[in-house]
This record gives sequence, structure tokens and C-alpha cells, in this order.
Amino acid sequence: MMEKLGKKKMHFSLIDPDKQEAREAGKIARLCEKYGSDAIMVGGSTVPDRETAYSTINEIKKNSSLPVIIFPNSANTIAENADYIFFMDLLNSPEYEYKKSQHMKGAKIIKKWGIKPIPMGYMVVTTSKNPTTVETKIKLDVIKENDIEKAVEYAIYAECMGMRCIYLDAGSNPERPVPDEMIRKVRENIDLPIIVGGGIKTAEEAKKKINAGADVIVTGSLIEENIEKLSDIIKAVHSASSL
Repeated sequence: MMEKLGKKKMHFSLIDPDKQEAREAGKIARLCEKYGSDAIMVGGSTVPDRETAYSTINEIKKNSSLPVIIFPNSANTIAENADYIFFMDLLNSPEYEYKKSQHMKGAKIIKKWGIKPIPMGYMVVTTSKNPTTVETKIKLDVIKENDIEKAVEYAIYAECMGMRCIYLDAGSNPERPVPDEMIRKVRENIDLPIIVGGGIKTAEEAKKKINAGADVIVTGSLIEENIEKLSDIIKAVHSASSL
């Protein structure tokens, strides 16, 4: 995974264990692999516990050979049957809970179970009038759509701290995805792979993000709403790799 990240354009499918039964998550993962997704992310702001994450991953692995990456909301949702975990610094949150506390609790578990950590600088970008789920749960140093310089500064900081990638996330079902200009400016200032998610629901939108400098496109809500559209998005992402 780390050898591919940043060297080719990739697509990650995000499956939230709190949105469907584990068996249904397995069926979704099978389709994601069929359509060409490169990895399955498992997580979300409302995942309740480790057991829920574990059972979802178990069904995903029964139905798909794709690597599974935990997208955690706390140490309590880390499951031992995952392959990787985004070990995230929530860059624009001042809360100790999401800067150090959960990380220290989770690190021992990750090491014990041999899950491969991917150190990540994670930014929540506000693009909606009404807050997304993550914005209702965590205190943030708000990054609005026009706060491009702030996003760049956080990204450079993450690179200097040794993070392996940057994730710009507009959250679940936002009004608009992360703006192209923000992605472009972040790309101009760092060499890390850039992951972009939230509100990307068409192949055209995915291609715009790739052209702006994104290396990975994450699709989550669309998988729940209309998974058939996923194929076109993945084709758009992968076609950019051959340009």
C-alpha cells in the first residue's frame, strides 16, 4: 500500500460499519473490488465499538481481497483483523483527546496486533452551512473553503512532522467537496500524497480533484446511496494515472 501511495492515482471506498449490517458491508466490498477500487476504508464518526468494526471487516475480508484500512474515531474502534490503520493527527482540532490521548491508547493495540500504521495529517474542511457529523462531534479550528493559506500551513506542518500523507475531508454528505484551488495550493507546497474525500459523487468531480493534485479519491456516501455510479468515478481516477 505505501509503495503505491503517491505513485499512482488510487480510489478508496469508505464503508461505515454503523450504516449497515456486517453481511451487507461484505456485499458492498465485493462490488467495490469489482468496480476497481484499490482499498477499503472502514470507519466513521459514529462507529460505536470494536466489535462492530471487527464484524464488518470480517465480512469484507470474506468477500474481497482488497486491503482494509481502519479510519478510526477512537482507540475503541480499532479491530485486530484490519491490515492498515490511518494513524491520524486531526490537524485542525485543539482537543487533546484527538491530538494525543486516543493515539497513546491506540498505539499499544496497533503494535500488539501488528496492524500497519499509516501516519496521516487529517484536515476537516468546512464547505456546508449545516455542520457535517464530524463537525458536530469535535471542536475544530475551522478551515473554510477560502481559508487556503491555513490549509497550506497545516499541510506543511504535517510534512515537517514526518506524516506520510495528507487527507483533506469535507465530511459526510457536504454541500460541496473540498475546492480545487485548495487542493492545488496544498500540492504546490508539499510532496506528500494527498487524499481527498467528501461530496465527490461524479466522475467529472473526481477528475477535477485529480487534476488539481489529489492522489487518492475517497468515496463514502455515494456507496450507500447509489453504488452503481462508483464504477465511473473509479475509471476517471485510474484513467488519470495513464495520462
